[in-house]
Amino acid sequence: MAIKKIQTESFLMRFFKKIKLDSIAWSLRRLYCPVDKDALVLEVGSGANPYFRANVLCDAYEETQERYFAPLVRDRPIVLAFAERLPFKDDSFDFIIASHVLEHSTEPEKFFAEIQRVGKAGYIEVPDAFMERLTAYEFHRLEITDDKGVLLIKKKKNYIQDQEIRNLFICKAASIFPKWVARFPFQFHIRYYWSRDSGGIKYKIINPEYKFDWEFPQSKKTDHSSRSPIAAILKRWILFIIRWMFSQKNRNRSINLLSLFRCIQCHGEAFKFEGSRAFCIHCRASHYVYLPGQKEVFNY
Repeated sequence: MAIKKIQTESFLMRFFKKIKLDSIAWSLRRLYCPVDKDALVLEVGSGANPYFRANVLCDAYEETQERYFAPLVRDRPIVLAFAERLPFKDDSFDFIIASHVLEHSTEPEKFFAEIQRVGKAGYIEVPDAFMERLTAYEFHRLEITDDKGVLLIKKKKNYIQDQEIRNLFICKAASIFPKWVARFPFQFHIRYYWSRDSGGIKYKIINPEYKFDWEFPQSKKTDHSSRSPIAAILKRWILFIIRWMFSQKNRNRSINLLSLFRCIQCHGEAFKFEGSRAFCIHCRASHYVYLPGQKEVFNY
């Protein structure tokens, strides 16, 4: 068994929180994953800043306005798929990371069912409902908080849930709110660890009958390569160096991705690569993939 008894914070995180440097403790969370070195880790919704310990990445889109068109990081195997319909076998992974992705889901029940099907334990991180209500992120579908180890989920009926509160926030606190979040990040986010041995993910959807009938605003695509400020470019290079230092780069290059696949349509487990796709041999359902060293990325 590769999973350790889950500790929610590293020694360094606890140390910096003790001396009231929560912002440093928060930044260190991406270096922490409570698994042994031989555990196989999947990150869903990996986007432009995946966790260093993840071995396989999964995201719904190569680029999307939901992360402001920032490009995917491609330093390890990637599969394009939705978290609600993962193309992997049961128990394929020892640990599943889902950071800032659950709040985008329109099907949270399927989201939870799938990550618990393919993984034995995991970590979920989302903005707290209080932060969500104030900031009203236009791409988020859910408000999420926790109560004694249970995730309480409310489906948003619009990206702005309370216009009066939103207006007061913009007038009185919007300009200083980022400083509050930077100083007290743990208070404004939910960090939820789960394992099959401890009963899995415990959650309650407050309004399960609600069906989403709204669309989020459209954003214009921006050219990150030419318009990024120096600070953003420097940040990307720092993250690249840290990923190079702390990721299991040699192991990630040798992962047999096809051995992990299960078809989302026919549940067949025989796949083959054709260009930048992995095809189910039985029904020809396919997923775009990227392997380290692959010149062609996603050939749509």
